[in-house]
Order: sequence, then C-alpha cells, then structure tokens
Amino acid sequence: MRPIEGIIFDIDGCLARGQNAIPGAPDTLAELRRRGIRFIFLTNDNQNTIAYWVERLNAMGIPAQAGEIMTSALIAASVTRELHADRKILAVGGPGLKEAMQAQGLNLIDPDHASEAEVVVMGKDPEFNLRALNQVCQVIWKGAEFIATNDDTRVPSADGFIPGTGPMVKAVAYATGKEPLVTGKPSKWAGAMGLKMLGVPPERGAVVGDQLRQDIAMGKQAGLFTILVLTGSTTADEAAAAPEALRPDLVLPDVNHLPAWLDSGR
Repeated sequence: MRPIEGIIFDIDGCLARGQNAIPGAPDTLAELRRRGIRFIFLTNDNQNTIAYWVERLNAMGIPAQAGEIMTSALIAASVTRELHADRKILAVGGPGLKEAMQAQGLNLIDPDHASEAEVVVMGKDPEFNLRALNQVCQVIWKGAEFIATNDDTRVPSADGFIPGTGPMVKAVAYATGKEPLVTGKPSKWAGAMGLKMLGVPPERGAVVGDQLRQDIAMGKQAGLFTILVLTGSTTADEAAAAPEALRPDLVLPDVNHLPAWLDSGR
C-alpha cells in the first residue's frame, strides 16, 4: 500500500460529539500535521456556515481554516450550479445552505415567491413545519427539480443522537412521490470535491468516519482507503456484517489509533 498523504475526516462522531472533541483527537491531528499529512474536514451538515465550523473546531482545540472545511451545502451548491445555473432556485435550509448557494451566484428566490421555483434545494431547516412542507410539495408537484444536500437519518450529539436532514427530505419525497438527487456524502460529487480540496490522488488518500452509508460508501466510490472509527454511529459487529460496498478497509476504536497504525506499516 502506498503512503497516506492526505485524509478526509468526518467531524461528528469521528472527531467530536456535540461541542466537545473526542478525547485525544486534537493531539492526534496535531501529530498528523507534524508528519506533513494533509487533511480536510468533510461534514454532511448543511445548516451552519463555514465560519461557524472554523470557530467550532478551533474552540475544541482543532486548528482549522475555511479552506479545509467542506459541508454538504457547498457540494449541493456546486452541483446545482453545474446542472441548473440559470434556473430559479428555492433553497430550504439554514444560513449555511443559503450562503453556499449565494457564493455560487445562483438565482435564489424569496420564499414569498416560492411558486416560481424551478428547482428546490433542501437541507435541514430549523423552522421546517407543515406550512413549509406544503410550500415545497406544491412546487415539486408542479414539476420543480428536487435536490437534497444529504439524507442522514441522525447525527451524534453530546447526549446521544438528534434527527438529521433525512427525516425532512423523506417527508417531502413521501408526499410528492419524487425522490431527490442527493449530493452530499456518499455521492460521487462529495468524493470528487473532497479529493480536489485535499489535493492528493485517491491511491494516496484515506477517509476516516463513523458511518458506513456515508463515510465508507463515499470513500469506496472515490477509490480511497476507508477507515471506520467506533466513536459514533456504527458498531464493530455492524462493520463486520456490512456488504462489500460498505465494509471498511480498517476499523479502529478511535482516531487516536491512527499514528500507531501508520507506524505499523499496515
């Protein structure tokens, strides 16, 4: 196996739970930086801005810059620009999604004019309710395209888990009978954008995360070495029983075992 030169790290459940870093994770990342290993932080979060993530990671003792952080909102905005650059977009989500869409110069419409939307891009909306559900469904029933940042069912928190973007997206899909184009992890766009930001070829890269369907599936599709850590959503038994497309190349108790694994020659 070729040396690992770059790593794509998931955040929640891998490096952090809630607002706290996994014990030892900041020191482990500092050691990887000392060794010259590049890394980026890739999260399926779409609700928060890049500035939020920079502040949150630094507050946990993990130095990070804006250029090292990629969210599912950034991926969705890039894909929307690629597929629907000149169409009217209704963005349903938090500040992070709207910031990413605006940065791509997309034609966002005000919710008061939602009926004009030609494309709905949906993330996690903290104010999502029956009125918003009806509004989104109406434009999709009229033929609008449907894009979702991700469909995660839940995300780790300090006290266990909280619902992810998926339940809201599934409510719209169930009501309209139209499944969205999902652009975040584990899509091909997520892996490709992550590698481009990382700046290493896939055979010299790895992805480290806690979820089989998101992190490991994306890494497999992108040609990366896949590492599952057991500090989040997945157990060792679930990893062992996973089908080939979701089975990690390596399972570690936590990220703090990475330096020793790298030293072992694998």
